[in-house]
Amino acid sequence: MRLLSRYVLPLLIALPIGFLILYPQLVRCMRISYSNDFRVVVAPGREGFIYVNRSASATQQTQVSRHMVAARHRIRRFWGGQQGKAILIYCTKQAEYEEYCVGGEGAGCSIGTFWGASYLILGPDGNSTDVIAHELCHDELFARLGWWRVKRQIPQWFNEGLALMVDYRFSNPSVWEQPDSLQPPSNTFDDDNLMPFARRPMLKLADLETTRDFFGGDYGHVMLAYQTAADEVSRWLALVGRAGVPALSDAIAEGADFGDAYRQLERAKRQTPTK
Repeated sequence: MRLLSRYVLPLLIALPIGFLILYPQLVRCMRISYSNDFRVVVAPGREGFIYVNRSASATQQTQVSRHMVAARHRIRRFWGGQQGKAILIYCTKQAEYEEYCVGGEGAGCSIGTFWGASYLILGPDGNSTDVIAHELCHDELFARLGWWRVKRQIPQWFNEGLALMVDYRFSNPSVWEQPDSLQPPSNTFDDDNLMPFARRPMLKLADLETTRDFFGGDYGHVMLAYQTAADEVSRWLALVGRAGVPALSDAIAEGADFGDAYRQLERAKRQTPTK
C-alpha cells in the first residue's frame, strides 16, 4: 500500500497532465464535440461526422460534405473497401487550424492514436476532395494495421507516397484508375496541370524511413521527399496494380515484414506470364 501511494498514484496523476502538456492538439480534437466554435455536419450518405467551424458559410459546409463523400468513394476504390472512421474537423481560419494540427502546415493533417481514434484536420485551403482523400489514405493505413505497426514497420516514404496516389494535385490518376466522375470533364490531368515538386537530385528511400527523416528539412527537402515517395510508389503500383495495396496491407497484418512483402508482390507480378 505504501508503494502504491508513493509511486503509482503520483504516476497516474502525472501521466494525464503530461499528456495535456505534450499533445494539446490531440486533446482539442478529442473534445471537439464540446467546442462551441464548431457544429457537427453529417455528410450525405452517412459518410461520417464532420465538425465545421461556425464561421463557415453555407456554401463551404455544403462543399466539405460533398468533398468528403467523393474522397471516401475514391478511398474505397483504391483500397477495395474502407475501414477507417476518422472524424473530420474543418477550420476556416489559419490560427484555429494551428490549434488542432501540430505545426499548422499544409492544407490538412491527420492524427492517429494508439487506441484507435483518428482525426483529420482541414485548414482554410483544405476543403477539397484531394486533400481529404490524402488524409483519409493515412487513416486507412492506420485502421488496417494499427498505430504501433504503422509507426514501427511502415516507412514514411511509403505512407506519404501512397497518400499521394489518391491526391490528384500531385499525381496522375491514370496510375491506377480513370478520373472521378465528379471531376470537371475539361480537366485532362496532363502532367502540366499537376503542382510541381522541387527540382533537386533525388533522395534515397533509405533516408526517408522515419517522420523526422521525411519532414526534418527545409521546404525544398520536404517537397523532394514527396517527389521521391510518389515516384517510387507510382512505379510499384503501376506494376502490381490496385489490388497490390490491400494485398500488401493484409500480408503485413498477418505478420510479414514490409520490405519482404513489398518486394514479393513485385516479383510475383514480374513472374506472371503475360497473355
